[in-house]
Amino acid sequence: MKSILEKLYYGEISPCSQPTPTTECYFKAKDEVEHLGEEILAKYPDCKELLESYADAIHITAACEGLQDFEEGFRFGALIMLDVMTSE
Repeated sequence: MKSILEKLYYGEISPCSQPTPTTECYFKAKDEVEHLGEEILAKYPDCKELLESYADAIHITAACEGLQDFEEGFRFGALIMLDVMTSE
């Protein structure tokens, strides 16, 4: 059985390719975003391109936040391991 590091090295796992959240909170928020987008376009149909650019920028921001959260979580886990390994 391969170690987690081997699986990462050989590309067998990719934390960023995990499926989207499946919680009720996520779906509720996603529906609200879609509803608000539709409302904005109904009021301002000439702003479709601007709204799409805005949504793209928000997605990029979320991806950057996700990466930073992943990195911080990994560091935190490593610090816990170090503490466990060096504690008496």
